[in-house]
Amino acid sequence: MERQLPGSILRELPPHLPALLDNETCVYCGTCLDGVPVTKEHVIGRRFIPKGKLDGQWNLIVRACERCNKLKADLEDDLSAISMHADVRGRHAEPDQVLIAEAARKAERSMSRRTGKAVKDSFETLTVRWPIAPGAELEYNAVGPPQANSDRVFELSRLQIMAIFYWLTYDYTIKRGRYWQGEFLPIVEAARSDWGNLVHRAFMEAVLNWEPRILAIGAGGFFKVAIRRHPSAVCWSWALEWNQNYRIVGFCGEQEPAEQLTSTFPKLEIITVAQRGPDWVGYRKEIPLAEEDDKLFHWKVEGNVSEA
Repeated sequence: MERQLPGSILRELPPHLPALLDNETCVYCGTCLDGVPVTKEHVIGRRFIPKGKLDGQWNLIVRACERCNKLKADLEDDLSAISMHADVRGRHAEPDQVLIAEAARKAERSMSRRTGKAVKDSFETLTVRWPIAPGAELEYNAVGPPQANSDRVFELSRLQIMAIFYWLTYDYTIKRGRYWQGEFLPIVEAARSDWGNLVHRAFMEAVLNWEPRILAIGAGGFFKVAIRRHPSAVCWSWALEWNQNYRIVGFCGEQEPAEQLTSTFPKLEIITVAQRGPDWVGYRKEIPLAEEDDKLFHWKVEGNVSEA
């Protein structure tokens, strides 16, 4: 049963029932599905989050052409494993035994498209040796957890946001939804240890007062999405959280208002380790986000912030 949330334009949907669309066009590419191979598509992929976390949970289930379904499944494969993976110290996003077991299984079976190796063997290493004086050099070593290709991260984000936007604009009489006019503009991605970086915080503060179109926490908290409408332009902000460990934010629609806003965001600070002429080596400190400061998937109710 739906109900209107107090002090909000949002409607609360049953958290245990999926939203089902009998759409006549593919939610991802717009192809008419009459006469082409069609698949049943779970927008929150059942294998994208830890096993069983979608049982009795909300999801968006649509029809998609076979080509788009396969493309999304391929993107979900390594991105699921990487977003579940522990950090370099072996710590997972949550001490959830299902998550830990599923992360280990996926790390064995999923191949990183970045390294061509199993995710478990795809830790990133960097060694830089820098001459600082005759006969002397500076050695800098760094190790990081398996990394995802940004292009793949942003493409899966685009497909997920596209399907949800299609649902938000869906006309049940003609069985079709719409797509935003303009561009898809991803801004930044970050692992949990860096959700407090300056760009993420600036984005969060900038869009918090925009009109919310969807604020959803599904799969037992292992998938989150927020879409908000710009107060005056044909532009929307969007945010995704995968497996309680990875966030991606950006805009879609008219490019100019989005670029005007992002031009005000601070730059990420890089600390230079060594420099010689135009060449340099640097690093950036990750900044965690305190729980009490996290408002990305909340809405404002009469001046207060509440969880969706």
